[in-house]
Amino acid sequence: MKVNSTSFTVAEYCQQMTDRAITVNRDYQRSNAIWPVAARSFLIDSMLNGFPIPKISLYQKTDFRTRRTVKEIVDGQQRSQAILDFFNDSFRITTKGEFSGLSYTKLSEEQQQSFLSYQLSIDVFVDATEADIRELFRRVNSYNVPLNPQEIRHATYQGKFKWFLLEMANQYSQFFKDMGIFSENQMARMEDAKFIGDICVGLLDGIVSASESRIEKIYKKFDKDFPIEEQLKSSIQYGIDQTIAYKEALGEGLTKKYQFYCLLLAFIHSKNPFEALQDTFFSTGTAIQSPQSVKEKLSRLSEVAGSGRTDGDPELQSFLTASEKTTDKKIQREVRFKAFCNAIN
Repeated sequence: MKVNSTSFTVAEYCQQMTDRAITVNRDYQRSNAIWPVAARSFLIDSMLNGFPIPKISLYQKTDFRTRRTVKEIVDGQQRSQAILDFFNDSFRITTKGEFSGLSYTKLSEEQQQSFLSYQLSIDVFVDATEADIRELFRRVNSYNVPLNPQEIRHATYQGKFKWFLLEMANQYSQFFKDMGIFSENQMARMEDAKFIGDICVGLLDGIVSASESRIEKIYKKFDKDFPIEEQLKSSIQYGIDQTIAYKEALGEGLTKKYQFYCLLLAFIHSKNPFEALQDTFFSTGTAIQSPQSVKEKLSRLSEVAGSGRTDGDPELQSFLTASEKTTDKKIQREVRFKAFCNAIN
């Protein structure tokens, strides 16, 4: 078996698909489901913005009856179909940004040229048997790092909630890194998107223990319809804006992920009360009355979390104890959440 690495422009690739010189072999299709518009739009938006997309794998074979050489798509069928459909003006981009709402014919001439000349990276397998192709994928899959639960959810769901989390994670990725909440490697494994999903669980279900199943449940609930997207988006943006405003008071003590989770919920709930959180801490939704007081109280909590010294204050001792172990359990989260709410309100 030989592997020829090459590239086709989108114009060349779509023409070959139209002429059926490149065809789809359903035997290699992992799923019969067609990508939703959101996923297809994100792919095209990535291409129009000049980002690379994964390689497409083709299996070149000769039909001895027709004496014609064809290439079957082994890996990249959904990507190929999305590219062809956009080329044929079959859908509009829904991804937010410069190209939102545009179909191919609504692009400027310069943008159309950029799309048509985009280089698709291709691996063409020649002199191969079906057994070779089967063995190829077995070997490739054996080298892959197993997906974590968040990566599985991201691959499984293609609805509105998934794209909401991705948008929010991308918007604040540099902030998360600068604050030391997530490393580059953790964000590459989508821990930041999982964190925002967990925040959404907290706002809608109240303070609960960290749970993969609860995040899975909210993915399912809002996969097709997401009527509270703007409410959650504006609430999370407000909470993060407040943490930025009080960044100097947080220090390293309050930028650990488990601390930041409770702090962010507290900032959100103090201004935009969520019913599920009212039993834990009743919020009237008033704006912060004394920024200086909030800064001082947060600085004190940060000092306690960092030094482990409470000077005999029982409330601070409860906060410290809830910060030392089983930090993602409901009881510990509730103690920290109430401490932050008391500091803010």
